Parts: sequence; structure tokens; C-alpha cells
Amino acid sequence: MTEETKKKVHAANFVAYVMEKIQDDTGFRAAMTRADNPDTESQAWRYLVHFCDLERPWERLPLGLVGAAIARKRIAQDGTQRLGEALRFCKQSLQEEDDSVERKLRRLLACDSSAELVPVLRPVLRLVQNAEKVSLNYTQLLRDILYFSEKVKLQWAKQYYSKKQEDDACTSPE
Repeated sequence: MTEETKKKVHAANFVAYVMEKIQDDTGFRAAMTRADNPDTESQAWRYLVHFCDLERPWERLPLGLVGAAIARKRIAQDGTQRLGEALRFCKQSLQEEDDSVERKLRRLLACDSSAELVPVLRPVLRLVQNAEKVSLNYTQLLRDILYFSEKVKLQWAKQYYSKKQEDDACTSPE
């Protein structure tokens, strides 16, 4: 099994585990909803320890963030949209004249590490989860956070701006 395949399986296993376990285990769900808060994350460590080394915050924090997002909304099935696309739909759903969603994306893109990304991403996930027509792919999101790099940033930017640029080109006068 290649290293890339192991990464994909690891993220998929964690997301599937959380989605299944929150459906009938209220103690697990309560602990996971607290996993993205530095003051209460320790309540979820007994579950996270099976998926990461707790002494490695670059592993633990992304799992806590994604696990908490899934648990809060009681997500039962993984979505299809990557983060950039989900933010684009979020902007359309909100029909905002200002560029607050784009500013949030630019802030994400300015992060240099997953440790810096996690606290910035927390409110963005809540915004995305409350938008209409958004079906976030939590497995892919977890992979993106765990292996955060310039490539991930470029992909998010491309997903967000690609459709927007097409729309702008269609409406611009010739």
C-alpha cells in the first residue's frame, strides 16, 4: 500500500467512524463536539487516540476539528464538495454584496501550516455548514488539513474562483 493510499484510508476511516458513532452514542457525540475547543478537547482524546498520536498536535487538531464539525451537525453521509467549491456555494447562498466569504478564503490561503489553519478554519466550517446547497466532503477536508501545502491552497483557490470567473466572463460586455 502506497503512502498516499494510507493517507486516504486513514482520513476515510476516521470520518466514517465518527459519522457512524454519533448516530447512537450520545456520550461520543458530546465529546466530539468539544474536540475543536482547546479548553475541552481532552474530552475527545479517548476516541482520537485510536487515530493519531495525541502528542502530535498537527495530527490531533485536524481530527478534532473535523470530528467536531461532523458531530455538531450530526452528519450521516459524507458530501461531495471540496472546501473551495463549498465556499463558492456559500457566497451564492448568502447573496452577500460584500466580500466576507472571499476574505475568509484569503485568510485560509495565508496560513502556513495546519496548526495555523485549524483555528482559522473553525468559524469557516460553521459558515459553510449553515449555507444552503453545500455538501462538504469531510474526508477530503481532513486530508487537506492533515497534508496542508501550497498544492492544497491552489486547489481551494481554483475551486472557489473557477466558476466565479466563468460567470464574470459570461456577464462582461464585449
